[in-house]
Amino acid sequence: MTNKEPTVRLVPQPGPARATRPLRLGAGGSTIEVLAAAAETSGNVSIYRWHMAPASRGPAPHFHTTFSETFIVEEGEIDYFDGQFWRTLRRGDTAHAAAGDVHALRKQLAEPAVLLMVLSPGVPREEYFAQLATVDERDLGRFHEAHDNHFVDDQER
Repeated sequence: MTNKEPTVRLVPQPGPARATRPLRLGAGGSTIEVLAAAAETSGNVSIYRWHMAPASRGPAPHFHTTFSETFIVEEGEIDYFDGQFWRTLRRGDTAHAAAGDVHALRKQLAEPAVLLMVLSPGVPREEYFAQLATVDERDLGRFHEAHDNHFVDDQER
């Protein structure tokens, strides 16, 4: 290559910063940040950051029929249930539940934890997260069914 050949440099174009508004998950203080909505990735993935408050327990054993979930621990410690066994996940650890796989999360330590959740294919969960804290107990089963959350026997918690 000679000094006279053109050099191509890619420079990021300035644009509006993506505003993230944390979605509150009830009175306990846990929140979800939308990092990449399904509409932004042509439906390939949805990426969320879950800030679990110290008192957060996590979801009971359940499965989804239309998407898989991958969890990556960024901070703290959580327990992950793969349908048969519980294992402790710490910073940098990953767990994956394919569509149809029973899985659960629980946090036993009274410390916060932060998880990345990657859903594939991407599904819009913003409405689910936003309404989860306010849904009436009488409508909870219908609500979960409408959002592809299918809970199973809770003996393992």
